[in-house]
Amino acid sequence: MIYTYDGSFFGYLSAVFDAWHDGLGQVEDICLERDAASLFSAPHFVATDDSKARRILDALLMQCGPKACHYFYYAFLSEPKRGGLTLLGYLRKAFYYKLAFLDHRSEADIWTVCQWARKTGNERHKLLGLARFQELSDGMLYCRLKPTCCVVPVMVPHFVRRLPGERWVLHDIRRGFGVYYDREKPIMVTIPDVQAGPELSADELAIERAWQNYYRTIAIPSRKNEALRRSFMPKKYWPTLIEMK
Repeated sequence: MIYTYDGSFFGYLSAVFDAWHDGLGQVEDICLERDAASLFSAPHFVATDDSKARRILDALLMQCGPKACHYFYYAFLSEPKRGGLTLLGYLRKAFYYKLAFLDHRSEADIWTVCQWARKTGNERHKLLGLARFQELSDGMLYCRLKPTCCVVPVMVPHFVRRLPGERWVLHDIRRGFGVYYDREKPIMVTIPDVQAGPELSADELAIERAWQNYYRTIAIPSRKNEALRRSFMPKKYWPTLIEMK
């Protein structure tokens, strides 16, 4: 049987819960509905159920420790293609080895999930340094991002600590959602795809011009090293950087 879900982390865990309950031996795949394809069985959509998802997470934390949860969540956020069965295999191995699961990283599913998690962690680390907030006309801070992995949710705690007294939003333009912080708590929001950019404050426009001039002025042409520049500031992130406009 093919189990499908809505694309959320808790949606995936809900599908895993049902698959485990029905018997893992008959699971063909766990994937998004649009990716389901089988000549022999119709996909079974599983609605997101927070209680089911939390039962799996609580068991994983209690039996295998926080690192098992960290690798699993970060690997999911890397959005691997056809990764549902590998993530399920990781869960099965983690529950089998319990607290000693990291001693078995040579197992294919555990190794693959750890690599996916590392990919997400590396991108999060890069974007924490490359994120550029802009002040909008209403005083809110706005940051556009276009990450390969779905890292916005795991970037939020950093900015809650750094900007606790500000209203701000992290906007993932690739996925059409964002996280809005209202000085009290972060809220996941859907952001429609609009062609017009947000209205910036007058101070923001002046600061951006000053920053762009400074960025150009300090450059030393004779020491230009494009390969080194791209290693620290990957070219795929340039469209969202103020200084690269």
